[in-house]
Amino acid sequence: MRIWQKKSVRDALCLDRVSNMPSACARKRAFGVALHNEKDAASSAEGEGLLPGSALCLKPRHLTADRVQNVTTEKNSPVDNGSLDAFGGWSGVLSDLVAGVDLTPAAARAALGAILRGEATDAQVAGFIIALGMKGGSVLELTGLVEAMMDAASPLNVPDGTIDIVGSGGAPARRRHALSVSTMAAFVASAAGAVVCKHGSVAASSSSGSFDTLGALGLVIDLDGKQVERCVTDVGLGFAFAKNFHPAMRFVGPVRSELGVPTTFNFLGPLSHPGGVKRQVVGVSDPTMAPRVAGVLAARGSEHALVVHGGDRLDEITTTDLTRIYEVRDGEVVGDTEFDPESIGIPRVNRSQIQGGTPEDNATIMRDLFEGADNGPRADIVALNAAAGLLVAGLVEDLASGVDAAKDVMSNGAAAKKLTEVIDVSNELAN
Repeated sequence: MRIWQKKSVRDALCLDRVSNMPSACARKRAFGVALHNEKDAASSAEGEGLLPGSALCLKPRHLTADRVQNVTTEKNSPVDNGSLDAFGGWSGVLSDLVAGVDLTPAAARAALGAILRGEATDAQVAGFIIALGMKGGSVLELTGLVEAMMDAASPLNVPDGTIDIVGSGGAPARRRHALSVSTMAAFVASAAGAVVCKHGSVAASSSSGSFDTLGALGLVIDLDGKQVERCVTDVGLGFAFAKNFHPAMRFVGPVRSELGVPTTFNFLGPLSHPGGVKRQVVGVSDPTMAPRVAGVLAARGSEHALVVHGGDRLDEITTTDLTRIYEVRDGEVVGDTEFDPESIGIPRVNRSQIQGGTPEDNATIMRDLFEGADNGPRADIVALNAAAGLLVAGLVEDLASGVDAAKDVMSNGAAAKKLTEVIDVSNELAN
């Protein structure tokens, strides 16, 4: 099995060589996967037009040659002007999108900025959402959209090195039996030593969203910036409710609901953490969007991130199939690989074995996991995703050691203690 796959990222990324990155062997070991032999590695490099033994680096695609002329027209110039008029107004932006022309980051930022300031009509909002979705958002456009989200976000200050474990949602299997994996993994990673601030919301299409489960556990979920900061500082774990930190999305929400179709906006939440964290595990259920999300994280200077897509279309590292993992380090997408849970001793299971349910079901499951009453497949998938968080936090060398650390805190009471601490602090701050 090859660690670097050019075809899988061609749509959003390009290949280049660098001389100052860890070797492919080192990256393979970090994911706990056996490396293909040196002969295969050399032939793979030669097949891509690179010298045998070269280190490969995946960098965000800027513009393909056949689209440069269209994208760099005067009307769509990259000047960072907050006014949409600089890009031809709504007629100019929508005409470009309908014609299949990528917007520059500045143009995308200006368009969404106008929407988030309440300056767009419902028709203009719907036209922008649909036109962008039909064309497919590029790395550059997504980067501009995230910048607009951050411009309008409420402030949140978190310590350097804080991590987030988050999914984009939209997995078909989660509509009736969602397991709040990333939420449970956040508690486990924090109990194992990571500082975590999880950004999320209530369910849009699944049976239980992250903050639905938190509410069922007894946490106060609508804390403001200062209160979330206190949680992170005092107990090493806080939860930022998207509705509180991105209030301007009220200008988009009703239109998205009426349209009733998945859009590019589904992926903006995980990329728009109000605390600007630089270390993340981001799950993506759409395989075409995963490399683009990695490209945006790189463009925004991520220190260490993993973008994961389960082969069963889960937006997390799965245990029913292989998982595609894109790795970002220090503002560069450094590669992608397929991860097999069996490579680190976690057996593959049927989807029915990792089901969740309602918020109340998930709250019960979490308590059982943290009290050691359930150490089966659900414990495995939670430990594996917590391990990814520990890896980007720099606390473990690879996923295998991360899983060991995660299972330790799930069995020794540390995760249960963390849950109690966060519930108590959130209620204390709210009163």
